[in-house]
Amino acid sequence: MKTTLSISPVERAADVLERILNTIKNDNGAKANLKRALTGEPRHRRAAYPLVLRYLSEKEEEYHLEPWLLVTCLLAYYPQDIDPGNKSTFGHSARRLKNDDSSRGPERRFRALLDTSVEDLRSPLTAMVRLMKSKGIPINYPQLLVDLCRWDHPDQYIQDKWARTFWNAPRSETDTEGLDDQLEN
Repeated sequence: MKTTLSISPVERAADVLERILNTIKNDNGAKANLKRALTGEPRHRRAAYPLVLRYLSEKEEEYHLEPWLLVTCLLAYYPQDIDPGNKSTFGHSARRLKNDDSSRGPERRFRALLDTSVEDLRSPLTAMVRLMKSKGIPINYPQLLVDLCRWDHPDQYIQDKWARTFWNAPRSETDTEGLDDQLEN
């Protein structure tokens, strides 16, 4: 009897991002292609396809290509170690950015980000990651990827999770399964 092991979406994202990071770590041309793809220009995005598509399932490519491309490009721009055990969200990183900056800019940007549709996330998310890079604030890319794949959920539970983390509000009882653990770090 064949047994199929099930891994969580965060573990899957961590595995693929780690493989992509290992592929590009000594390839400056590949890193440059991914960084240029952050502009959103179609020709630059196409240059990133060979680096990303080979690792994606048919379903991931069909339904979640945009988040995969965006997060992979951000990882090339601001590389981080991939830790599948890390439970922090982008809300945690944004809160650290707010705490490290005396201006209201990070909070204003974060509020705008929460109200942005998935199609328009590239520019504001990239701007926040640039600020985080300048302050050395870590980002949990596997969790960011999973969250972006769920961004358009009608309940907007990802935006709520990020907002609660950012403003450090208590969790509600209606959180979906598994979200409570992710907010504890």
